[in-house]
Amino acid sequence: MTHQLPVIDLEPWFTGDRQQRLELCRQLRQVCHEIGFFYVINHGIPESVSEAYLAMLKNFFALPEEIKKTIDKSGSAQFRGWEKLGSELTNNQVDYREQIDIGVDRNPIAKPDPYYMALVGPNLWPTEAAIPGFRQTVDDYFSRLSGVSRQILRMMSLALDLDEFHIEQVFGKNPSPYLKLIRYPQTRAGGQGVGVHKDSGFLTLLLQDENTGLEAQANDDTWYPVDPVAGSLVVNTGELLQLVTHNYFIATPHRVVNKTGLERYSSAFFYSPDLNTVLEPLPLAADYIDRVNASRRHRNEGLMASRSEMAAGIGGMESRVQPVVFGEKYWQRWVRSYPEIARKFYPGLMG
Repeated sequence: MTHQLPVIDLEPWFTGDRQQRLELCRQLRQVCHEIGFFYVINHGIPESVSEAYLAMLKNFFALPEEIKKTIDKSGSAQFRGWEKLGSELTNNQVDYREQIDIGVDRNPIAKPDPYYMALVGPNLWPTEAAIPGFRQTVDDYFSRLSGVSRQILRMMSLALDLDEFHIEQVFGKNPSPYLKLIRYPQTRAGGQGVGVHKDSGFLTLLLQDENTGLEAQANDDTWYPVDPVAGSLVVNTGELLQLVTHNYFIATPHRVVNKTGLERYSSAFFYSPDLNTVLEPLPLAADYIDRVNASRRHRNEGLMASRSEMAAGIGGMESRVQPVVFGEKYWQRWVRSYPEIARKFYPGLMG
């Protein structure tokens, strides 16, 4: 089966009249309900900026390992920094990618309460001498992606017949975005660049280089490529957007397998709310919920299992735990992916 993901042109959102904007939101609603994956073009980030950012990303991964080790994630209580190949788990299987995770730079909380507030803290940055301009370039792109994410959330609010700023207001004053810079070598036989998963937050924006490898799962459980499209960002909805929309918007399983014989580089940006945001369902019209109940796929869509659930034999997409606040889900994401770091810093919270 051949699949072609929709390409959504955001130009009418920025320059069109009210009717054009609402029509674009209608298209977005259909895509998020039926697929959960799409490309956006004319998103407001100049292609020259994206290319310069990708070049800086490649420069970082080309650094000697002894320099990258100075920001090793194993030394971060907030799961920030660089990790070597094979450091992360997805569905309890080792991923074959090298990456660096960057969040919002904040001062750590001395006595975090609730426990998940321990995730508030600083990034780990290479020195300016090691890679001139890296922090400035990454911070700039981080800010630009935050802006695009807010625009898409406004579109999603209108798409669901809510006030334009409804979802953005739910996110609170201190959203929790983070940025992942990734290098995928050729995937080993029988292995995974990153294993099958759903993104754990609300919204993901992905910048890809020219090499293929990303795949998404279709409704019939087959896999189809999400190949690079020049000037685009790939957008996919996360588990928590699925949760708060009563499963009307769906989070689609996806994976990366690099078979190109080349290095593949990408950058994923995850836009999620304040850690203390209560995950209450959005006030959707009954018609939306009726459509979910009428669709076996939608009403049965689950969430990724927590570490304790996986240990009990519960499948990767069959979680029975409904998080109450975002921080609980965010905590599960990091502990599930990096159990050794979690044991090091939080030995009493590994249940």
